[in-house]
Amino acid sequence: MVNILISWPYLETAQKDDRFWELLDSFGSDTRFLVDSGAFTNWKAHRDTRVEDYIAFIKGLPVKPWRYFTLDKIGDSTQTDRNHQSMLDAGLTPVPIFTRGTALEELDKLYKHSDLVGLGVGTGTRGSLNYVRWIMENNTRSIHWLGVCHPNLLRYYQPYSCDSSSWETGGRYGRISLYMGQGRFQQFTRHMAATAPPSADVWRVLESYGADPYELRHEVNWRGGRTNLARRIGGQSWLRYAEESERVFGTLIFLALTNGNALGTLHDGWKRSCDYGYQPISVTR
Repeated sequence: MVNILISWPYLETAQKDDRFWELLDSFGSDTRFLVDSGAFTNWKAHRDTRVEDYIAFIKGLPVKPWRYFTLDKIGDSTQTDRNHQSMLDAGLTPVPIFTRGTALEELDKLYKHSDLVGLGVGTGTRGSLNYVRWIMENNTRSIHWLGVCHPNLLRYYQPYSCDSSSWETGGRYGRISLYMGQGRFQQFTRHMAATAPPSADVWRVLESYGADPYELRHEVNWRGGRTNLARRIGGQSWLRYAEESERVFGTLIFLALTNGNALGTLHDGWKRSCDYGYQPISVTR
């Protein structure tokens, strides 16, 4: 099963290319397509959005999403609640979002509307992780960590679901998050690939994805869009991690996409894994 999350701002751009929907559809029934409202993207761009526009967007999607989040606003639980009620009034069934800074007892109200609640952690890595810990220690119901997928936290708390864009770091930053099995990742950088052969463990994992480790010595394989080898391997790593996390912990990991090329890269990695005869790495609880 492939779990894909795309936020509204990116999806608006990507869907202008008809091939995007064809590509998404080509995953077949092995896909969970989750839509995020893009609150963090809007926050960074200092941009306000209208819930009426988001409602029209969700209703007009040519491919029915597995689920979709309400239109939240970072740091503003009042506006987030208003948006959620507007979506309910419009006949939609969004996953509500618990905004950071909201009183914990407000969670009970959100679970009256949905069996799943999204956890908006805000900004700041260390503070976000501490906030996630606090919520998980005070809530045992199904929850989605928005933008947080820390392997150690995931193993310990085992949330219902979470999402991450870290699978793309190979193409964006020259640093592959290479899944080594048993919930462990190892960073393999462009500099490391160019200066010395990979360790035996890294070599074994790279070959398990059908990749030639020596190809990563070449700069061209760390650049470009859909055909980027480093990005594809990152996608394969996170697909494997997501498959095993669901199998072992029951946690759904959604790979967040930022554009149509990202979907193409992920599709190539998924197909490559299927064609190559993908074999899971053993993971222990």
